[in-house]
Amino acid sequence: MRRGGPIAFGCVLLLALAGCRLTRGGDTQSGPPAGGWPQPAGTRVTSAMCGLLTDADYARLGHDRKPSTSHTVRDRTNTVDCLYESIDEMTLSLEPTAAVAKYLFAADLRNHRKQLTEGRRRSDLASGVVGPADESWFDNWSAGTAASSPAAHEIRVRRGGLILGITLSSDRGKKERDPRSVLVDLADLILRRLPHVGARDTGTTHRIEYELIGSGKATGVYWDDYTGIENSDVENLRLPWSTVVEMASPEGVTPDPPILHAEVDPNAKLTCLIFVDGVPVAGEKSHKGVVECEGVLPDSNDAGAGAQPA
Repeated sequence: MRRGGPIAFGCVLLLALAGCRLTRGGDTQSGPPAGGWPQPAGTRVTSAMCGLLTDADYARLGHDRKPSTSHTVRDRTNTVDCLYESIDEMTLSLEPTAAVAKYLFAADLRNHRKQLTEGRRRSDLASGVVGPADESWFDNWSAGTAASSPAAHEIRVRRGGLILGITLSSDRGKKERDPRSVLVDLADLILRRLPHVGARDTGTTHRIEYELIGSGKATGVYWDDYTGIENSDVENLRLPWSTVVEMASPEGVTPDPPILHAEVDPNAKLTCLIFVDGVPVAGEKSHKGVVECEGVLPDSNDAGAGAQPA
């Protein structure tokens, strides 16, 4: 006697009513997990947020995402790195303020363009590719995969204090669309699954100004830029010189004090100054060709701290 006929028919009917969605459990399902899409824990990102993109999301776009290799949270920068085989990657950073996120986003784009120039790389760099974002760019080459042949593709997106980066490996699926379309769709999914994250400032932006007063050139200059992106150690810098850095630290992180160090000819006169929000916090004159200033930062989390709305 054949068994399961009515049951099988019932399962088919239920699947049809559910939109014909077959899943294998875990991150292969296209819908949200139990409890909804993972959100920040207060103002902090978590490793669970790597689940914001599933294997089913990639499969629907024709890309075969390989198994995960690591999910790492960097507390100091409030960033989660989600790494997979074949160079697929997603990073999420949540900055205390939109102003600092904007500063970091611009620094990252400058660094990308610099590496394109230095490496004489072909580029399809395009800006404004994700509609719901404040800023976004796509390129067919990712600096983190310079040794790959062909190189992976990258998209970077900022909405308020949220910065998203997705790298797509060049290991293309047979029915996969062009990389730009795939990455734009993936970025749009993330923004919809984090509908309000980054929309509200949870800290205070501080404006740090470093200044060197003198003439000629400084043989070496070092300062803190807090981005972790731009090079803040420069040789043969023409004087006078100044630069401004936007800074706010994630909740629970004590920022390093602002430091400015410069070296000049031992007979040259040089003065260093540091201002925080327009207020001078350090000033020194050179001695035997070296000058160094170290200031004190106010509490970066003194206004608006609180959980991110989901």
